[in-house]
Amino acid sequence: MSNMSQLFDASRFPDDVKVRANGKATVMTLYGSENGSLRLFSLWEGAILSFNRIYTQVWPLAQNEAANILLLNFCRKGRCEVALEDGQFAFLSQGHMAVGTQQAQEEYRYPSGLYEGVELFLDLDMLAHRPYPLFQEGEVSPEGIVEHLHTSRRLYLGPTPACVQTLLDDLWQLRDSEEVGLLKLLSAQLLWNVERQPLETSPTVRYFTSSQVSIARETRNILCADLSQNHTARELADRFQVAETSLKNYFRGVFGENLSTFLREVRMRRAAELLQSSELRVAEIAAQVGYENQSKFAAVFVRHFGCPPLEYRRRAHLSIADDN
Repeated sequence: MSNMSQLFDASRFPDDVKVRANGKATVMTLYGSENGSLRLFSLWEGAILSFNRIYTQVWPLAQNEAANILLLNFCRKGRCEVALEDGQFAFLSQGHMAVGTQQAQEEYRYPSGLYEGVELFLDLDMLAHRPYPLFQEGEVSPEGIVEHLHTSRRLYLGPTPACVQTLLDDLWQLRDSEEVGLLKLLSAQLLWNVERQPLETSPTVRYFTSSQVSIARETRNILCADLSQNHTARELADRFQVAETSLKNYFRGVFGENLSTFLREVRMRRAAELLQSSELRVAEIAAQVGYENQSKFAAVFVRHFGCPPLEYRRRAHLSIADDN
């Protein structure tokens, strides 16, 4: 029996994760205030293709993860936290890939609350016992990938080669389709290229300790707890007893944005929510999201959304009326 036979068993997840059949695929969905889904296709016993659309910062971890699974994770959008065996962390971003046999020890984390990507799960034990004919005919070797990327000793992190990215784009276009035969062919071709493409680890991939990641997460929590407050980087750095430059580097490494860009986007999203859901005056909304000057708030809002706050509110109300 495949090591992956229980990997996506609904009974191994919390109640807010549901698993159901959907045509030729299996869909795993996370319900709640934040959400996401995995659309899974069984290519062969021991080979699963997953299209991931995740819009939350944390995805629950199933208990008793399966062993000896080679996982290839290709990021298309957003960021994914990768925990390494030595206690360090790296962050997979758009255009990068991670390949290895490590299993997650904690919940899967997506710092930006957004992740879209493609994953391939290969059960090395099952495929050795019962080879996949398409892999054999196409000269695709999971063991060859392990050897090529030295993943028996470490997790491989690096940029996705252009030829692999093209295949990922083709696969992604089929994420909601029933074209399983084409998915099998493209997946095999993708693996063939991974095994043979000269690969180099990315110099832009940085590694962080658990304490550095914790500082970045806590900084985010402080910034988002009360958007009316204006915390300086120096103030935050002093709180954690680290250099200001170090704090900024930790934050950008984890969340992929600098402090000011991140905070501006959070404030604008909250302002848009208040314009839609409340009758607060623009000056009141500006104050709630940290702008004492209404004119400055309006100027930033226009740059972000392409229209003034009151016009945004009017359009939002018209859209709701049309839906009703």
